[in-house]
Amino acid sequence: MSQMRHVLSCRWPVAAFVIALLACVTALAPARAASPEGGDSVYRLMRYNDDFTALKDPAKRSDFWDPIKYIPLGAPFDSGYLSFGGELRERFESYQNPNFGIRAPGHNAYLLHRLLLHADLHADEHLRFFLQFGQFQRIGERGLPSTTDIDRLDLTQGFVDFTPPTPWGDGPTLRAGRAEMAYGFQRLVAVREGPNVRRAFDGVRAIQSIGGATINLFAVRPVADYAGVFDDRTNMKQALWGSYVTVPVWGPLSADLYWFGYENLSATYRGRTGHERRNSFGTRLFGKAAGWDWNAEAVLQSGTFANQSISAWMVSGIAGYTFRSLPWQPRLGLEGTAASGDDRSSATIGTFNPMYPRLPYFAETSLLVPANVYDIRPVVSFTPLRDVTVVLGWDMLWRMSTTDGLYGSGMTMYPGTNRVTASRVGTEVSFDIRWRPTQHLTLGAIAAEFRAGPAITAAGGKNVDFFALFATYKI
Repeated sequence: MSQMRHVLSCRWPVAAFVIALLACVTALAPARAASPEGGDSVYRLMRYNDDFTALKDPAKRSDFWDPIKYIPLGAPFDSGYLSFGGELRERFESYQNPNFGIRAPGHNAYLLHRLLLHADLHADEHLRFFLQFGQFQRIGERGLPSTTDIDRLDLTQGFVDFTPPTPWGDGPTLRAGRAEMAYGFQRLVAVREGPNVRRAFDGVRAIQSIGGATINLFAVRPVADYAGVFDDRTNMKQALWGSYVTVPVWGPLSADLYWFGYENLSATYRGRTGHERRNSFGTRLFGKAAGWDWNAEAVLQSGTFANQSISAWMVSGIAGYTFRSLPWQPRLGLEGTAASGDDRSSATIGTFNPMYPRLPYFAETSLLVPANVYDIRPVVSFTPLRDVTVVLGWDMLWRMSTTDGLYGSGMTMYPGTNRVTASRVGTEVSFDIRWRPTQHLTLGAIAAEFRAGPAITAAGGKNVDFFALFATYKI
């Protein structure tokens, strides 16, 4: 009900935005576009998007696991099938001065274990059930509080899809239950793949494809993760609702248009805890052509926090060129983000809230989220072998406002960073290598060093070194 009251209280800008979205969809529907999803052609980032229907033909089954990827149900469910899958990930991480050493141990090292198993039942073309269970463990001590390391056993996803038939074809897919969500480049809503426990939401969604456009409507709450057995529950202090539309624009250019409504009953700004409500209106342009790739996004936020107005913004972009004719096919890229910060002399809260962003966001150390910060990051990547990818990055970061602090995961401000006067946050150099010897197995290593600038050291922070080794096996 709080979501609906909030929507009605700001009905005219929301209505105008939705009308603009629908107008774009109607005008641009003949072509085909989709907001790209991470993962690969076999195992998607969102495992409920895996498609093994080609294995209905036994002649196409060549992999050891193919017999469990497509199991026909038979009469009276001739079009139905059952698919099983899973993931095992083991990841070692080590930090020197985690959290910049601010109220944190000088060093830590630990092993993260993730096991996911799922069953995907398609009763027919219109009814589907998806269940996923997860076990997450940490061996060793992080030395800092974390809700994303340990969850001994729980239902990580469980939902039902119903796609009603209509005289014009299938209607929208109606989804109810617990499911992961990721939109666009995952700057605002992401599955949180880096940490051990991925992020999921409880609620309802409606998904419709019209020509080449895709429309998502949703009203959900995040899942609160706990360390015990089947004790995860809906986080009733937060809510997310809105619409996300992907449309083709012209040739290789596509666009995302979206509105997110957000509520947090226990947000903290300016040292106060209160009720936060935000609207985020954004657009993203993306595509690839002739070796070039691009991805640019802009977001405006408005709302209230404890009877104070909110006005915030973010712009972010990536552009690169791949030299496909050269050995190793090197790619040169440039990335950058600018997210507004707070001016304490103003009555308006100016800190941008990324809500549920991907982690890591800036480079590999997962220290900062896009709030009161701007950066520029040159990137070089190449493939020395067919199944090996190497990425080198150099990130330079500054504070947007010197009267606001720096924020980590969960929009938690690093103590003391709002009281220093310097703007330069520091630089991070990172190295990432991944080898995929089979379609199931991925091996990787990450090394990064964050050289703290005066915005960190003046608050008692130090340089950070990070190292990770990981292996993932998917079926």
